Amino acid sequence: MDPDRATGDNGAKRFWNSAARENAAWYIATAFTSESAEFFASGAREVEQYLALAGVTIEPGAILVEVGCGTGRMTRHLATLAGRVKAVDISSAMLAGARKNLAGATNVDFVEVSGNGELPFDDDSVDAVFSYITMQHIPTAAPQLRYFAEALRITAPGGWVLIQFRRRGLVPRLLDWAGHLRHLLSGRRTLNRAWRGARVSEQVLRSFAGDRIRIDILRPGRRHIWVLARVS
Repeated sequence: MDPDRATGDNGAKRFWNSAARENAAWYIATAFTSESAEFFASGAREVEQYLALAGVTIEPGAILVEVGCGTGRMTRHLATLAGRVKAVDISSAMLAGARKNLAGATNVDFVEVSGNGELPFDDDSVDAVFSYITMQHIPTAAPQLRYFAEALRITAPGGWVLIQFRRRGLVPRLLDWAGHLRHLLSGRRTLNRAWRGARVSEQVLRSFAGDRIRIDILRPGRRHIWVLARVS
């Protein structure tokens, strides 16, 4: 049986397994075509950049979930900061690469998910959830919102969730499509919905706020937003 079909995949799992075999580094971060030292160094820099943007830190003993770990570009650095990292991805091929790249890291668990937004962890069982350039590739809004709801569910009081999403509006769409077409001309499959992804409403994301949850929307650029949730 096709392992992608066995998980009830809607096409995204097949796309990302294929992308991992074609050129994992490029599909993870388009500035790279190999999993070089600079590939991982860029992941470390960006982790620090976005943690600073949000004003959050990862405590040495923290349990952190990374949604969309790919082959471990950011996971490698996250594992040096947290006590334990649960590295989640839709693609078994990406996870195989991550296991190879982080063979020496004893504090990382690799978890394959179906892509429907479910996170297979207990309530209040982690200290932080981090996700970068992952939601923007999910074909529909519903799984993105479920990932966010699940992240809030599994985060213990005192913890935080930091997730990037595509920004709504005409200018962000035009900028994204310029990139899609440029990559398409270079031979990449960027018109696939598993690459183009969907957009979610900031208003809907803010609606998750409540007595225990504070939501902040960060807009560091024209194409994306970061959603920071603090759980109390």
